[in-house]
Parts: sequence; C-alpha cells; structure tokens
Amino acid sequence: MKIRRYVMNLILRSGGETVRIPTFQELSEKFRVSRPTVNRAMKELVSEGYIVSRRGIGSFTNPAQMPISIGKKLPVIGIVLNDGLVVHLAKYFGLALAEFLKQVVSIPAVAHLVTVGTTDPELAAKEIMDDQLDALITFGGGQFVPHLRESGLRIVVSDYASSWPGSVIFDYEDWGYRCGRQLLKENRKNIVFLHDKPSWNTSFPGFRKAFAEAGVPLNENFFLKNSQTCLDELANMIRYGIQVDAVCDTAFINNEVSELLVNLNPELVETCAIIHNALAVPPVAKFHEICYDIPFAKLAEEVAELLKFQLEDRDEGMDLRKVYIPMIIR
Repeated sequence: MKIRRYVMNLILRSGGETVRIPTFQELSEKFRVSRPTVNRAMKELVSEGYIVSRRGIGSFTNPAQMPISIGKKLPVIGIVLNDGLVVHLAKYFGLALAEFLKQVVSIPAVAHLVTVGTTDPELAAKEIMDDQLDALITFGGGQFVPHLRESGLRIVVSDYASSWPGSVIFDYEDWGYRCGRQLLKENRKNIVFLHDKPSWNTSFPGFRKAFAEAGVPLNENFFLKNSQTCLDELANMIRYGIQVDAVCDTAFINNEVSELLVNLNPELVETCAIIHNALAVPPVAKFHEICYDIPFAKLAEEVAELLKFQLEDRDEGMDLRKVYIPMIIR
C-alpha cells in the first residue's frame, strides 16, 4: 500500500508528464520492504495500467491513467489524525475530518488521508514526506511535527494546546475559565475532574485560574488522573458521603457518569451538576448541565485560511500566527 500510494502521488503530481519510477532495489530500501513485496506491488500497478514497464530501461508512470479526474493540477494537502495510526473514527475525529475534507476540497485542493506504519516520530515523518504533499494538516498528536518542519513542509497544527507557530487551537483553557466562573456563581465549589492528564485536562488550568481569582481553593485530590479507575474513585467518594457539587467529564460520552450518580444516590440529580461536551449523550436523569459545543466547522475554516496563505507563499506572518477558537457554553 505504501508503494501504491507513492506511485499514485507521482502520477497525480506529474502534470501529465511521464515520470521514471525508482528501481526495485531503491523502492525496497525506501520503504523498508523486501524485493518480493516490491515486485507484487509493481505487478499490480502494471496490470492496472498505472505503470508502463520497459525491459532494459525501467518503469515509468502512465500519464494517461490518472488516479482521479481533477482537471488542472491542484495542490495535494494531507490530513493526519492524532499519531497517524488511527483506524476507527468515533464522533470527535469523525466530525473533525468531515469538516477538514469540506474545506480542503473547496480551496480547491486534493485531500490526502495520511497514515503511517510506525510510532517512531522520525520514521513517521519520513513516511509522510514520501507522500510528496504540498501541505499538511495535523489534528491531535503530531509528535512528528518537529521533524517535518525541519524539512520545510507547510504545516498547520490544529486541535488542543500547541506550542507551534502556524496553529489553530480550540481554546479549552478559556472555556475552563468561563465555566469555572459559572460554577462559582452557582456556589459549586467541590468539583471532581475526570481524566486529569493530557490532552483531556487542557481546560483545567482555566478552572484553577477562575477559582484562584475568587480565593476559593480547589481540592487537588478531586483531580482524578487514571481513566481506568476514575469512575470507581468517584463512586467511592459518593459512598463515603463526600460532597460533590459538580463532575467535569471531558471524555465519557455515553451516560457513564450520570448513570453512576443516579444508581449511587438519586438525590444527586438535585444537587450535582454535570459538565460535558455536546458530543455526549444527554444524561439519563435531569441533572443540571453545563454543556459546551466543539466548533469543528470554525476550526476547519481557520485552518483552510491559514493553508491558503501558506500555499500562496504570502509573507504576512500567517504561517507564524496562532488562532484560538472559543468554545460555546450552553
């Protein structure tokens, strides 16, 4: 599949010209696969008409056989989710990818879904460079970004907190700050935070800031770190009679928290609030909710705008700026 993708990109980027394919030995070394594997891949491409093999001369792309019909030559923009090893898409990545695809093809450009075959950042970067992209969008993860930036590839980093220039970021910390102020207005001070670890806890500094400004201490023992045990820890707190005014849930989306609370103590419906995102299924009981929407469409629009400036090589500092996308509380 790596060799197939490589050849398809050669054809796409050739602009109707014939391009010589590297030798079997060069492909074997480039993609770290055996000669028989290269041979099978090349035979398939020849049989499908993408490659013309000339005995004693070499193999060449067939410009008459384009992978897709796009008319004029368009830039190829890669989209990589998390670490490039994502197989299944749930709501979060699925909705983000849908918005990225709509924006990229409207630039206009060709969207290229990037996958890698390694967890090693340097090797992953090499695999991505083999895709011969004009630009790359990373959504989440992005541990290979430093290596790609060194290569000169245009990159827009998106999703949660990033230290990289040329980033479009959901402003989780601002949301945490605004949500914290809302909790204080409701006199909710005993807050349990689930998943206190990256990237789930990117909003937590905002909560801390809001409570610190109000002079109200947050109990650090209420920041539960282990995703495998945090629900059990929350259950034990309820059983021991510890007052819980709200539960900040940034990960569970299938009623896990509300069902747990109702089963342990139905009266918590009247006293405990649940903070969660709009991707979650509404609580089974009528808890007081503080819900936030994740503006995927706005994120994708800003990413596309940044990409346009980079592709046009417009020297206006657009490739160095950071764009913060506010969350919507309801």
